Amino acid sequence: MGKVTAATTRLYARRYALGIGFFLILLVPGILIASFLVGGAASVFLFGALPVAVAFFGGARRQSLLVLAFMTFTGTLARAFDGSPLPSALLVGLAALIIGLAARRGLSSPIMEVGIVLGFLVMSPPDLTDKDSSVFSAIDPVIATAALLALGGLWAFIVGTVVHKKAPTVPKNKIADLSIVLPYALALAFSTGIVTFLLLDFSAGHLGAWMILTIFVVMKPNYDETMEHTKDRIQGTFAGTAIAIIAIEILHLLNSQQGLVQITMAFLFIGVSMAYFVSGPYWVYVMLLTPGIILMDSNSVSDQDDVALTRIAFTLIGIAIALGIGFLVQRSAKVVTKRRSTTPGQ
Repeated sequence: MGKVTAATTRLYARRYALGIGFFLILLVPGILIASFLVGGAASVFLFGALPVAVAFFGGARRQSLLVLAFMTFTGTLARAFDGSPLPSALLVGLAALIIGLAARRGLSSPIMEVGIVLGFLVMSPPDLTDKDSSVFSAIDPVIATAALLALGGLWAFIVGTVVHKKAPTVPKNKIADLSIVLPYALALAFSTGIVTFLLLDFSAGHLGAWMILTIFVVMKPNYDETMEHTKDRIQGTFAGTAIAIIAIEILHLLNSQQGLVQITMAFLFIGVSMAYFVSGPYWVYVMLLTPGIILMDSNSVSDQDDVALTRIAFTLIGIAIALGIGFLVQRSAKVVTKRRSTTPGQ
């Protein structure tokens, strides 16, 4: 461990301040819309902003407007399907296929946030309601979702354009061979589609989205990379859940559960995690993000420890599915390729 100096302290303080500041700036318009016009708008606005922000800073800046359109289109369809298992599963699977195929040009990772956000919109779409009936006679949730996703994505694009010079640089995305990309895309589509169908069919609720998220982030075109991401995911999830449980117990002792203090703490954890999103290490990012999300998810429930433990369960199941299906599909692809190469006349 390096020596702590005034210079390194300032460096980390600036890094965390930028992470928290960027996250809060993304949130502000959604919070204002939720406060004065449409209840529940903050989540949908952020769902539109995050994929564009991730693409902008993850090496796909030129494609960020396409990501905006992709997120708006798929998110609107998710709301229109209203949790119907089959069409929702097909939608998630098709989106996953496109994300997987994007690895051919090294773009899979930057646009993966679309699939992650889509999982949350499918599993538990935020409730959008009139804040003032004199402003809206009625709110069509599908149209409102489309507008909020588009506004969120546009806001992230504007913010990213302004601050991108201060953001850490990322390595150039690797272009993958089609023989690697195609099995990966099929495995990602099949696993997320099937899981989405089963989760909706069994009414798993909003925590089921964490299983979809886990499959997206763990499964990689290269199986060795998948194993490395799996190790980091498990380490970060367990450490982050432990931190979340400790934070919940402290809030309980202070009689500050389910309120502004808990939400503020959640935002701080998520904001600090943003400082590690690009520059890593990945397990630290997961460790900091996990308590933030758990504190947000559990703010409206009585048994908050259950939320933390259920998230671990869904994460582990998602990891098992990603490893199992990824291994089978990629192994099958290798067998087919080997047979073609040994077939006479080929």
